[in-house]
Amino acid sequence: MMDSSARVDRVGVLLINTGSPDAPEPSAVRRYLAEFLMDPCVRPLPGPLWWIVLHLFVLPRRQEASAEKYRRIWREDGSPLVSIAGRLARSVQAEVARRRPEADFVVRPAMCYGQPSVARALSELRDAGCSSVVAVPLYPQSASSTTASALAHLRSALAALDWNPPLIEVEEYASRPAYLDAVAARIERDGFDAAHDMLLFSFHSIPCAHVEEGDTYVHQVEGTCRQVAQRLGVPKASWRLSYQSPFEDNRTWQGPFTSHALADLARVPRRTFMVCPGFSIDCLETLYDVEYELRGCFDAAAVPGAELRYVPCLNDGAEQARLIASVVEDCLDELRGA
Repeated sequence: MMDSSARVDRVGVLLINTGSPDAPEPSAVRRYLAEFLMDPCVRPLPGPLWWIVLHLFVLPRRQEASAEKYRRIWREDGSPLVSIAGRLARSVQAEVARRRPEADFVVRPAMCYGQPSVARALSELRDAGCSSVVAVPLYPQSASSTTASALAHLRSALAALDWNPPLIEVEEYASRPAYLDAVAARIERDGFDAAHDMLLFSFHSIPCAHVEEGDTYVHQVEGTCRQVAQRLGVPKASWRLSYQSPFEDNRTWQGPFTSHALADLARVPRRTFMVCPGFSIDCLETLYDVEYELRGCFDAAAVPGAELRYVPCLNDGAEQARLIASVVEDCLDELRGA
């Protein structure tokens, strides 16, 4: 066994997420959606047929509407997802350095679609002298449309760069106690009272066909809910699981849907805390969908005394930095032992 103080070659760490348009404008949103929705892990139809449907029907209809949604959540430092991811990468770098001062590594954020791209981040790591790579898709529960897509982008970019370094790919981290503890602590810090409040877990939906083909995402999601609820001491009658943001196509998507769950929960005079622990960073699906669409479903059905509180994602907070740092540490140990 190698001495824990021994220095290893420089390691490049990629924190990969979905991405964002470069600007909240129709042209930028169109470019982003064209890339995103043509992904083989995402598109609902074979490539050539879907390209026609996408460019003739989907993009002309969605680019204006989606741009308006992005304008509602855009900040002075740009896209919330991209700016928070950058701060998280710096926090993880500092946290791992504090824990492992002997380690030589570089952490970079990377996006599957848009900037900073996976290819650009990999080029920076190679130019920085990294000889191995750790890839951490920032999706706690793995799915073919998220984690598998992120890792496919990674491998494609490595091939384009003609770079074949030792590589560790993190498939999921939702089963780690550090993740479950962090989510529970975030909910508790927002004032959740297990004795009186309702807890709604909302996750991004996936096509039911993916589940039938063997995708274990739903099983992982259910495990997350049970274990977080257990940590908070929430009885089964006081928490629910639902799914949000299904894509408007002809496929059947995993339910029950969050819009229906909120309308039902609003009929009881109590506080409902809604948390989206499948998103590591707040983005369009939480900052816009929750606040401007799903909250409306609740408010429209709310009786006096019913209140909805959204619990933000872990984002670039200390809990998230410690969690991802622990994932990176384990990967550094694996590389050291290889």
